[in-house]
Amino acid sequence: MIKNTTSNYGIIAKSFHWLMAALLIGMFIIAYIMINMGKSPYRWTLYDIHKATGLLIFVLFAMRLFWRMLNTQPTLSHIPRWQQRAAKTNILFLYLLMCIMPITGFLTSTLGGHDITFYGLFTITAYAHNEVASDFFGQAHEIISYLLIAAFSLHVMGALYHHFLLKDGVLKRMWKAS
Repeated sequence: MIKNTTSNYGIIAKSFHWLMAALLIGMFIIAYIMINMGKSPYRWTLYDIHKATGLLIFVLFAMRLFWRMLNTQPTLSHIPRWQQRAAKTNILFLYLLMCIMPITGFLTSTLGGHDITFYGLFTITAYAHNEVASDFFGQAHEIISYLLIAAFSLHVMGALYHHFLLKDGVLKRMWKAS
């Protein structure tokens, strides 16, 4: 099934979900490595990969949001209302952070005088060299990364709680073939 139903996610929503989850995990790993290593050509290569992947995530986020707006969302009617609200709030927070995170990274780089090369296909030229603005967005990028890790972790813990403790099929809606 391509589109979502009230009981299950379609293949496109599942693909966006798992692709973005993998990319976000990869981005956190790359970021951790690149900020903790000495200056070297390898470090700058990781920065280039990180920035290009940030652009990719932003485009995928826009596509995912558009697809979500076109589709029915599976219901959580079998769980308590407070859990439904908590899940929806966390999902909205995740979407907000997935939108803002690449924007702050983009502004950090381009206002810091650094071009962004998208996997060698094209280059976005830096806007200016404004260290104050670049530092501001760099700090925002770091804070948002911690918030994104927290919201992502809460999302995973909720899915695992439903799968292993409640055994109610909530997680299966996102990974089981329909």
